[in-house]
Amino acid sequence: MTDFYTKGKYILLLFVLISMGVGCKKKETAPIPTYIHIDSFTFTPGPNSKSSSSQITAVWAYYNNEPLGVFDLPATIPVIANGTGKLTLRPGIAVDGFNNFMTPYPFYRGDTSSFVATPGQTINYTPHTTHYQATRFTLISDFGIAGSQFGLSSGSVRLIANNQVGEITLTGPNDTLSEDSSFVNFPIPLNKDAYIELDYKCDVPFYVGLRADLSGIIFQKYYLGGINPSTHWQKFYLAVKDFEAQYKATGYNVFIKAVLPAGQSTGKVYLDNIQLVYFE
Repeated sequence: MTDFYTKGKYILLLFVLISMGVGCKKKETAPIPTYIHIDSFTFTPGPNSKSSSSQITAVWAYYNNEPLGVFDLPATIPVIANGTGKLTLRPGIAVDGFNNFMTPYPFYRGDTSSFVATPGQTINYTPHTTHYQATRFTLISDFGIAGSQFGLSSGSVRLIANNQVGEITLTGPNDTLSEDSSFVNFPIPLNKDAYIELDYKCDVPFYVGLRADLSGIIFQKYYLGGINPSTHWQKFYLAVKDFEAQYKATGYNVFIKAVLPAGQSTGKVYLDNIQLVYFE
């Protein structure tokens, strides 16, 4: 009985010592990040671009080439680091008018800078981007004094040039549809990144499409992106690489379509600087 009692005391003492040892371990503290706050990118267009505008709405962030994540702008990005490293910020856009589908824009350079960690602090930074040198541009229309470069395809309202801006004016009940095709027939490079860009302001939605032309064989037109009303000038990016892969042709035309919504008596669409952007 005594041996059993003695062994029990030792076991109890061992348990207490183990418990004390566990309880005395130093708690590990979570690393404290340095925060980078970005409101927007500054943008300098390439020398042959017809447009000086951009609409960068997201950023892909990397520290020493390791991804930190994708962030809507404005953004505050946590960076867990010590010492000095390399911060890379790639500008991202909304594709085809859908804000829920973001991608790094292949023609805009990323911003790379030296980063000095200051844990717990917030660093305000404005990254800069410009077109890669290999970017090429085909002007579809800048609505200059030469005309609109668009012709009426269907409906009763033409896309016209007005003060070097494209304009569609819809009025009910008769003039409610405008569908116009570009006169410019342009190639899209095979298996290369390519986008159509345009600047717009509108109080009715409109659509942007393409039609392929294979040496006089005209394919059906397809509308690939939709644009919601905006009271201020914005930029629209339409990816056309997949369309080119599906409808291989010698040339393509852009279509712009606007329809007056039910219950709305008038509507306007303003357009400018429509161009194809691509890599050779």
